[in-house]
Amino acid sequence: MKIFSGKKFEVYLEKVKLPNGYERELEYVKHRGSVVIIPRVDNNTIILIKQFRPVIGKWIYELPAGTVEEGEDPLTTARRELLEEVGFEARRITELIGFYASPGITTEYMRLYLAEELKYVGAKPEPYEIIEPFKVNISEAINMIKEKKIEDAKTIIGILTLKTLLDL
Repeated sequence: MKIFSGKKFEVYLEKVKLPNGYERELEYVKHRGSVVIIPRVDNNTIILIKQFRPVIGKWIYELPAGTVEEGEDPLTTARRELLEEVGFEARRITELIGFYASPGITTEYMRLYLAEELKYVGAKPEPYEIIEPFKVNISEAINMIKEKKIEDAKTIIGILTLKTLLDL
């Protein structure tokens, strides 16, 4: 049973039967999915954003990201969010991995993209987005994770995936 419908997601309350036969009531958020983008300026530099998140009431460091619109291809979402949040178009965008954001409470599946061969054309953030993009060396981004300056899970996954897959 749908108990809430919003712009980005719906909340459901359902009785489900588990593989072991146990039945339980389940509350979950049905989400269209989202994308995370690693804008790679050169071999050692990426773009992060400092963004105010009203849900937690503070500024955090993140990779650009956004929700897939109804009927939108995730690659199109990645290109749109890259432009909106940091002002770049990418000549090449590659999907690296996909993962569930928090499978205990939401169906949200996030796709991680690497954006390369960037061209700056000007940021176009939504009016409700308070974003400050900045360039950072990948080693410094790793240190920001170690120092607990980066607390956002999708960003931690993105940076560590980039380092691991590209052996940086």
